[in-house]
Formats: sequence, C-alpha cells, structure tokens
Amino acid sequence: MSSTSEPIQQNQNTLNAAVAKTPLATVEAIAWEHFGVAGSAVTLSSERDETFLIRADSCRDYILKIANPAERLDVLEFQTQALVHLEAKGLPLPLPNAVPTRKGETLVLLPFGNEQRIGRMLTFLDGQQLYKAPRSSGQMRALGEALALLGKGLADFKPQVPQQDLLWDICNATALSEFVTEVEPSRQLMVRHALDGFGRLADRGINALPRQVIHNDFNPHNVLVSQADPEVVTGVIDFGDMVEAPLINDLAVALSYQIGAETGFEDAIAMLSAYHRIRRLDQFEIACLPTLLRTRLAMTVVITEWRASLYPENRDYILRNHPIALSGLTRLADYSDKDLGTLFQQKIGDLS
Repeated sequence: MSSTSEPIQQNQNTLNAAVAKTPLATVEAIAWEHFGVAGSAVTLSSERDETFLIRADSCRDYILKIANPAERLDVLEFQTQALVHLEAKGLPLPLPNAVPTRKGETLVLLPFGNEQRIGRMLTFLDGQQLYKAPRSSGQMRALGEALALLGKGLADFKPQVPQQDLLWDICNATALSEFVTEVEPSRQLMVRHALDGFGRLADRGINALPRQVIHNDFNPHNVLVSQADPEVVTGVIDFGDMVEAPLINDLAVALSYQIGAETGFEDAIAMLSAYHRIRRLDQFEIACLPTLLRTRLAMTVVITEWRASLYPENRDYILRNHPIALSGLTRLADYSDKDLGTLFQQKIGDLS
C-alpha cells in the first residue's frame, strides 16, 4: 500500500490542475486535423479532463477527450491499451473503441500555449445513463453480468501498470483519513470508522486475493442502458480510474451505488448473484465485501465533500453521487460486517 502523502499529492496534482476551456472551434479543428473527423462539437460534463461529443458530418458520433494538463502520458497509454485489448477480445458487451489518428496512433500531443495536452478519440455508445433509467431486478442482473464479463475480459490484460496511487483506489483508502475533517461534522465519526475498517481488512490479507486490472468506476453515470428496454446494457464507459487491485474491489464499487437506493439490499443481491454466476466468488471474498462497501461509500463522501469545497462552481457535478453514498453508508451502519457477509453468502447460494 502506498504511503499517505504520495496518493494525496499525486491526485491533487490531477484533480486540482486548472483547465482552461477550449473553444469549440478549436476542438472541431483537432477532430479533423488529427482524426479525420469533420463535425460539430458539444461540451460534456467531466471531472478532470475536457470531454466533447463530436457530431460527425458522416452521421456517426464520437467522443473527443483532451486530458487534464497534469495527466501523465503513461497513464493514458495504459487506459487506451485496455480498450484495444477489450476490443480484440470481442466481448458480448458494448465498449468504446479507440479511434486511431491519421498517423495510426491512439494518442496525440496537442500544443496549448506553453504546455502540451494529450488528445484521444473514442467511438460513441448510444443509450441513456443508468441513473436516468427506471430500476428493476432484471436490470440489476444485467449489471452484474456486464461487470463479470468486463472482469473476465481484463483478466489476461497484463500491461506495465503505471504507478499512479489513484485517490479513488480502495487500496489507498486510509490516505483519506486526514481529509475526514472536511466532512460535515455530524457524519465524521461514521466515515472515519469505515475508513479504519479497511486498515483492519488489509491486515487480514485482502491483498492476497486474486488481483488484476479493474474498471474501478462502475457507477450509474458510467453505465448506459437502452431507452427502449432499460434491462439491456448498451455500454460501459469511462476507464479513467482503472487500477491493478483485488478483483473483488470492482464488485464493491458497483454494489456501493445500489446499497443507498430504497431497495438497496434487494438490488445489490440481485447484482451480486448475477456476477457470481459468471465469475465465482470464494467465501473470503464475500466476507470482505461489507468492509469494502463501507470503505468505498466513505471514500465517496470524503472526496466529494472535500472537492466541492474547493470548487463550488462545479459543486453539483462533483456531488452527483454523494446522496446515494451517504444513504448507503448510513444504512450499513445498522449492520455488522459479519451479519452482512452471512446474508450475502446465504443469498447467492452454494460457493465453490
């Protein structure tokens, strides 16, 4: 596990780096000059980078991303390599593909004044973001299956993983302890207890669990479903938080966004069961899930409240997942990790 200061410092560099708004005319010129795509640009919401929808004259849409100035080339290469790998796997799951430049490259260095930023283009996936769609048990099962397939697709992806100490990596959760004071005082004790729990879990050997590259951000803004049938997953997007970590962490991230809903345990168990049918979980992985869920929910509360105080002008976007995280963390406070682990094991049936 990384030291406290390193992940905080590196993530502050990326999360806090100022990004001047690029004129849409410049974006359209980049799309044509480097990728051969002519069309009109539309600005999309984004946390760290600048992200644009390119409505191409060819009637096909694309996503153009201009990286945060603090984003490292090796990290973006890692993310792009994952997309290329997954495209070659031919998974029965719609994923964005990297669009090559006119020179056949997947990344391009763009001059912006005295600095360079990195540009890349991805194919556009149609569908509505999950958070806008009505919920159902069938949808939860589809999500569990999609996440399990994605994990299987990345299982043999063995790149040179860049050292980046991502703040959103559950394995770096204890590094957030110094920021608990940024949280609203009435919930600081609950948040600190959750973060401390991960430290105890690490001592129990979670790092010995199966590890691989994981998506690490399977949230309702990064999953697309069909507008005609919201139980059909039409895409998984945003691979910007990928890390190499215990595979069970990926499931914990996904489940954390279901626990806070009104039907929290019911939806979470439907997703968990569907995941387990494709990628079998062992008893220790199941036993770790409650602590990992608390940890991820606490991380969301801390990071979003801290960043919202730094960037009040972007507060609504930063806090978009805060209410459901706080709701989930509050709900879990009524249960012990042992009781939750037993519940999960009972619901998914026999473990191999």
